[in-house]
Order: sequence, then C-alpha cells, then structure tokens
Amino acid sequence: MNTPALTFENISKMFDLRLLYKNVSLCLYPAQTVLITGKNGSGKSTLLKMAADLTRPSHGKISCAFEKEEIGYLGHQTFIYPHLSAYENLHFWAKAFQKDVSGQDISAVLKKVFLEKFCYDRAGIFSRGMAQRLNIARIILQNPRLLLLDEPSTGLDKESQELFYSVMKEFQAQNACILWVSHNPQNDMRYATHVLHIEKQQITLAELPGETA
Repeated sequence: MNTPALTFENISKMFDLRLLYKNVSLCLYPAQTVLITGKNGSGKSTLLKMAADLTRPSHGKISCAFEKEEIGYLGHQTFIYPHLSAYENLHFWAKAFQKDVSGQDISAVLKKVFLEKFCYDRAGIFSRGMAQRLNIARIILQNPRLLLLDEPSTGLDKESQELFYSVMKEFQAQNACILWVSHNPQNDMRYATHVLHIEKQQITLAELPGETA
C-alpha cells in the first residue's frame, strides 16, 4: 500500500457555530481522483481548505505527505494579477512555487492552453475562459502532487472545458491525488475513482467501479 497523500485523524470542524463533521478518520492516496459530494453548506469547500492547510480542524489532525509547493489549487475564481501579462503572471507563480523554469517553458505552457498569441496582453482584459486557461497554465507549471479542485469548470466555454479535462487526465497519469468539488457531479463522476460524501456530520469514502474516462 502506498503512503497516504492525506490522512484525516479523528477530525471535527465547527463553522459559524455549526458542526460540519464529527470524529472523521480516513486516508487518501496518490492516483486517487476523489469527487466530493454533499448538500450546499455541508462543508465541501471547507474540506479542501483544510487539505490545503488554509484552515484547521476544530479537533483532530490532518497530515499531508507533500510540501506546500507540491499542493495545487484550482477554483472557479482565478489567481491571476490583472495588471500583469499572461507571461508575467506565470513567471511570478513559477518563482512562488520555487520552480526553475525558462522563458521557453512558460511559452510552451501558454501554447498548450491556447494563449500564445496573448502572451504579453494584460490578463485583466481576458474573458472568463481565457482567464481560467491561464489559471490552468499556472497549475501545469506547478505540476502538483496533490491537486485541489473547487468547481473549476464553472462558466467555462466548451474549448476551455475540454482543455481542463485533458489536463486532468495528465495529472491522473502522473498518479497525482486529486480532490474535486464539482458543480456538475453527474458528468464529472466518470473521471473519478472514488466518491467522498458528506452527510449528517459524517464523511464516507467509496470506490467507484470501472475505469475513469
């Protein structure tokens, strides 16, 4: 058995005086793509934030096998600086991730997300789809071993959605551990290996049959 990517040890979490989960223990492993399901307000995004060490459980412990530079986050809100060009945004994030990348590396990633023609355009003028493609380029450049997805395909055009799923498959092929909150779980279930369901303050993890898409 592989070393767990994430270990939740008897965790409980309070949010605004409301108990989200109580005494939950589970392990998540590399090569698992885990779709997180549950009602609105059940704590799906909070679980991602705890996995990223952006918030702590009220009780218990969460352990991650990876360094912070190896944890990537992709949500429906983009982490781009509007006054910087597409190239400058990726150069900034490469330094933040402590990645030794060349200008050619950045250009290659921009080409991969169909933004090479907009390399030196300010990101602030980008459409929603273009901005999210730049966000996807940031993740590709980071190459995380743990990838946290919070409704990343919300509002994307068809081309950007296809790009997102293509990149997802690449991370799966690299055995990344992926935690995914989806706005369209019925569609995205075909890309998952497991489902993590939150209900009545408990979290259950189940393996899905068959191959991912």
